[in-house]
Amino acid sequence: MALTVSSRSVRLAVLAGAGVLAATAVYAVTDHADASEGQAPPVAAATAGHHTTAPATTPTGPTAPAATPSATQAPPAVAGKAAPVTTPSTRAPGTAGDKALAATRVTARQLPDRTAQKWKELAPPSTRRPGPEFQLNECVTVRGATGWQQQGFISAHKTPAVQDSLGFPDTASAQAAYREVLAGMKGCEATSRALQKRYGLAADARVRQTATAPDAAAWSRTWTAVQGLSAPGAQANHIYAVRRGSVLVLLHFDEWDSAAPRSYDPKGDADVLAGLTR
Repeated sequence: MALTVSSRSVRLAVLAGAGVLAATAVYAVTDHADASEGQAPPVAAATAGHHTTAPATTPTGPTAPAATPSATQAPPAVAGKAAPVTTPSTRAPGTAGDKALAATRVTARQLPDRTAQKWKELAPPSTRRPGPEFQLNECVTVRGATGWQQQGFISAHKTPAVQDSLGFPDTASAQAAYREVLAGMKGCEATSRALQKRYGLAADARVRQTATAPDAAAWSRTWTAVQGLSAPGAQANHIYAVRRGSVLVLLHFDEWDSAAPRSYDPKGDADVLAGLTR
């Protein structure tokens, strides 16, 4: 689906390709005017686990993070309106798995920093079957999910937030996936700096764990991002992971320096985790 706002375009494209789910979502905000037919600028391509396009070293504003090529693409939106979700659930509505995923859903009012960000939902949540791998960001890949619900949000600054709820066959599988997230985020600073060096940027990435709770953790990453799974440029990424029974809940939102001054204090992350674990 895609949302076009004035001369700045915001795209949320959920892309699954070639049996590997490499990116959960693509949000793009550009300073370029859209074409007359209302189509958003093209999204740069990347393959699962690595980037195939070098980032712009001096970006004028956030552009599209990369995602796995998809056999089907969401249709362009009418200006000011979100395009319909084109990939409904592959399971019958109302199954136990879908109900468990739906029970974890957050609303715009529950998102962090809502006073400054003024979050709004982009469209109704999309429920589908994930591929064998789910890539949250440059540091985290989750395997083994059998169900997936995603909800996208946009701030008043045209910056993104996204919640992904991943269902697993049982609690043990969800716990193993949660440990994958912990392991990926533990090495995320080194991973991010290595990526920056690869693309000729200053290795300024800093990652710190900001809150913990039973089967729950939050992190903040500040860095000059490489265009790909992230929009390029100076920014802060806020990442949350919670294991609820057989569901892994992943939430993240970004603050882009090119869009607005950073306003969120990660001291509030303990409250965010408490809300996600209810």
